[in-house]
Amino acid sequence: MTPSLKVVVAITSPIAFHQLKNQAILATCIQAAQSFVASINGAHLAIAGTAADLAKVADLDCEKIVCDPNQPAELAAAIKNGLAAELVMIHDSQRPLTQQAQFERVYAALTADIDAIRPVSPFTETLKSIDAHDFIYETIDRTSMMRISTPELIRASAIDLTADTSTWFVPLTDSAKTSVVDADADSARINSEKEIELMSYLLDWNK
Repeated sequence: MTPSLKVVVAITSPIAFHQLKNQAILATCIQAAQSFVASINGAHLAIAGTAADLAKVADLDCEKIVCDPNQPAELAAAIKNGLAAELVMIHDSQRPLTQQAQFERVYAALTADIDAIRPVSPFTETLKSIDAHDFIYETIDRTSMMRISTPELIRASAIDLTADTSTWFVPLTDSAKTSVVDADADSARINSEKEIELMSYLLDWNK
């Protein structure tokens, strides 16, 4: 039997309401999530955000989860208090070019012995450590780093409601077994208006 699935688009920044190629970044993310939801039996869409942000998408017919998605414990509690689902998939609203193939890759990789999985890619930039005076004193081994993407897929039973912090969208239990899949380059996160301009340029250049 296919486990029930809640696909959550988390509004993590006001940048989500900015335009990329004549459409709000958030709208593009929601469309990708909706397409994936439509392909999975027992799946439903949810949007997580502050009350002010959710008011901007009040016309969308889906579950609304009121919280600050940037606070792992708050997001975890809000998800648990919402509509029940055995699996929770959380997608960052700042990744508008994420393709359905990445959603499918993450979903397919959640085997019986895995509790949480997310896409990652190698870190290719040069990383430097600086001291309190902004002097560079060390080059960090970039092979020890990974660039994290979304969506993250987590078993509801692996969400820890007693923890406050996490390197995932929500805290995981100590016994949770995690894994990763390859992330696509086009799932990069947009963090600023300058990056919107850069992404728009790259999309035009790749036509």
